[in-house]
Amino acid sequence: MSSAASLNPRDRSRRVALLFLLPAAMVLALIYLGPMLFALKASFTAWVMTSPGSEDIYIGGENYTDILASREFWSAVRVTVIYALSSIVCGLTLGTTFALLLDAEFHFRSFFRSIMIIPMVITPSVIGIFWKLLYEEDSGVFNAVLTSLNLPKVSWLNLDMALPSIVAMDVWQTTPFFMLVIFAGLQAMDRSMVDAAKVDGATATQLFRYITLPHLVPYMLIATSFRAIAAMGDFDKIWLLTGGGPGARTTTITIFAYKTGFSAFDIGRTTAIAWIFVVIVLVASSPLLYRLFKNAMAER
Repeated sequence: MSSAASLNPRDRSRRVALLFLLPAAMVLALIYLGPMLFALKASFTAWVMTSPGSEDIYIGGENYTDILASREFWSAVRVTVIYALSSIVCGLTLGTTFALLLDAEFHFRSFFRSIMIIPMVITPSVIGIFWKLLYEEDSGVFNAVLTSLNLPKVSWLNLDMALPSIVAMDVWQTTPFFMLVIFAGLQAMDRSMVDAAKVDGATATQLFRYITLPHLVPYMLIATSFRAIAAMGDFDKIWLLTGGGPGARTTTITIFAYKTGFSAFDIGRTTAIAWIFVVIVLVASSPLLYRLFKNAMAER
C-alpha cells in the first residue's frame, strides 16, 4: 500500500492544500528573498554609485561596524523608538476610549463609526501634505485657531515641537486602527458575565477593570504588535512633513537610510542599515510571532 493511500482523509486534504499553495509560495520567495539576498551581498561591499567598480570591492563587515559606531545611527534609533512608543501609547488609549464609546447604544452610532475610520483610509503621502498645511506658522489652521483665542502662535515644526508634531499626525491616522480592533474584541465579549456582575452590584469601573479589560488584553497586544512594526517603517508622511529635520530631530531609521542612499549614494552602507533594521523589527515583533506560532500549534 502506498504512503498516500495510508493517509487519513484529513491528512490527505492537507497535503493537497499544501501542493496548491506551493507555486504561490515559490513566487513569493523569489520576489522577496531575491532582493534581500542581493542587498545582503551589497552590504559587504564598498559600493558607492559615484565610484564605478566599487560594487565589486569586498570589505567584509566594515559597513556594519561603521554604522553601529556612528552617533547618527543611534540618534535615528532613539527617534524611531520615541516616535513608535509615543504614537502607540496615545493611539491605543484613544482607540480604546472611542471603542468603548461606540459600543454603547445611541443614535447615529453607525454614522460616527464610519467617519471615525476616514483617517485610516487616506494615503500617508496625502496625510503628510495635509498636516504640513495645518502646521504652517503664518497661514496654518492651528495657529489661526490660537490667534482667534488671543494666544501666541506656535512654531509646530521647530527643534522642540517637530517630534511631538509627527507623533500627533500619526496618532490621528492610526487611532481608528486601534479602535476597530478593540471594538471587534468588545463585540466578541460574553455579555452574560457583564449582566451577572451588574445584578451583583458591580460598578462601571469594576466591570471594566475585572471583566472588560482582561478580555481586551489579547486584542490590544495584537494591535500593538502590528502597529509597532508599521510605525518603525513609517517614512513617506514624516519625510513630506519635516524631511527628517530640523537637524536630525525627526530622522528615523528609514529616513537615515534614505539620506545615506540618495544623498551620499552609498549603497553598501544603505543596505547594511536595511539589514540592521530588519533585525530590529524581528526582535520587536518576536512577541507577536511567538503568539501566532503558539496559536497555530494549538489549533493543530
